[in-house]
Amino acid sequence: MLRMVGTGALGVMALCISQLCSGQAVSGSNQTVPGSKRDSRLEAAEADVSLLKRLVKEQDRRIAELEKTVKSLQSSSSATNEKPTAHELDKSIFKPAARWQNPLAWTQIRKGISRAQVEEILGTPTSVESVVDYQTLFYKGDVAGSGAVSGVIKLTDDRVSEISPPAF
Repeated sequence: MLRMVGTGALGVMALCISQLCSGQAVSGSNQTVPGSKRDSRLEAAEADVSLLKRLVKEQDRRIAELEKTVKSLQSSSSATNEKPTAHELDKSIFKPAARWQNPLAWTQIRKGISRAQVEEILGTPTSVESVVDYQTLFYKGDVAGSGAVSGVIKLTDDRVSEISPPAF
């Protein structure tokens, strides 16, 4: 594809040069100045063609290098002949989020529900502080797209009294 673009560009430049060399004007306003040895348009066209040739050569080199790398990677992966299953790929790429990291789970938390119900909805808290009949459940961690977030649930006599959901 890149070679076709480069070849097409070179063809257009060659057409312009051939028109200039044969005395035809590419546009009516740019005529050769009488008495000048070389037309400045011809020099500009030649410089453009030279630049395009260098660009095409560099792209050819880069494409060949990339093709070599891809071929090397393909041969090394086929040599092991062990392809991971879709489930293994999912586990290696996407870590399952904790239940508390789901914003919809926090909408189910209401004042008056028990700690057991909270843990059933959100999972085990990352840390807990307890003072007599008062407990604070902390849910902290990194959430994709939100960074480090934290949510807090305060319990009085094992019932939710305050809810501070994470800012997802």
